[in-house]
Amino acid sequence: MSIGAPWGSGEHIDGTPFRVVVAGSETNGHAVVITVDMPAGRHVDAHTHDTEEQINIVISGQVRFRVGDAHTVLGAGGVLLMPRLVEHELWNDTDEFAQIVEVYTPPGNGAEVRVGRSSSRSSGQG
Repeated sequence: MSIGAPWGSGEHIDGTPFRVVVAGSETNGHAVVITVDMPAGRHVDAHTHDTEEQINIVISGQVRFRVGDAHTVLGAGGVLLMPRLVEHELWNDTDEFAQIVEVYTPPGNGAEVRVGRSSSRSSGQG
């Protein structure tokens, strides 16, 4: 990576709207940063991470989150922690496009979990 990464750059994770913009190897194994283009109706099914904390930062739009039994909706500037070993999911149930930055620490297999768990369906949970 150079000193900066414009939106839309980075290594695309096939079959997903995710791009790795800062790899774990660039942080000496401390973190990985992923950008997410989340179109209307995109849903990431419930899952957990065994080894990494996940921090989501909403850049634009609005995203609904469930972490354990707690539900929240965040817009631009909202920040959310998804602790390791706690089931979580997220979805864009609006008609607007959303963008998220995700930070995983330490870098684990969060990207691999997401590859198999992303779908284009709306959820009526609230």
